[in-house]
This record gives sequence, C-alpha cells and structure tokens, in this order.
Amino acid sequence: MKVPSKKKRHLISQLLATLFSFGLFIYFAFHLMHGDMGYFALRGLDQKLAETQEKHGHLLTERLALENRVKLLRPKSLDLDMLDERARVVLGFVSPDERVILEK
Repeated sequence: MKVPSKKKRHLISQLLATLFSFGLFIYFAFHLMHGDMGYFALRGLDQKLAETQEKHGHLLTERLALENRVKLLRPKSLDLDMLDERARVVLGFVSPDERVILEK
C-alpha cells in the first residue's frame, strides 16, 4: 500500500522537526556542562577561589606578624629585646661568650 504524498511530507517534516529539536537540545546540554560558563568551568572557579582564599589567609597571618614586629621597633613602643636582636642581626655583633640562635 502506497502512502499518499501529503501524509509522507507531513511525516518527513515531523521527523525533521524532531531531529532539529533533539540536536538543539544536545547542543545546549553540551554547552551547559562544558562551555566557558558551564558546570565544569564553575567547579574550576570554585576550586580556584578556595585556593586563593586559603593563600590570602596565610598571607594575612604573615602580614600581621610582620606588622607586630615593626610595631615593636617604633619609638613609642620600643621593645629593647627586639632592638637588641635587630642590632645583632644587622651589625653582626655578638659577644664571645654568647650563643645566638637565629630564626627565620
């Protein structure tokens, strides 16, 4: 039995519309996952943000420690032990009967 040509065209157009829709869906689904602003890119940015925040925390701690050491050398809050330590490090002065342990 032969299918009339109108029905055949209608069937082909439905098939093409379905295939086009499916292809469009696949295209957008792929870019949703792998695109520049997709799921995997977002996960990478989240990981990079966490690493950067951790590094920032370490640098902030180090900065606060250095600021505290500098504060101890200011004229208004001079710590004599800190001044003595810095003078020995910079000038290299040590008495013969002393032992010096330098920390970084």
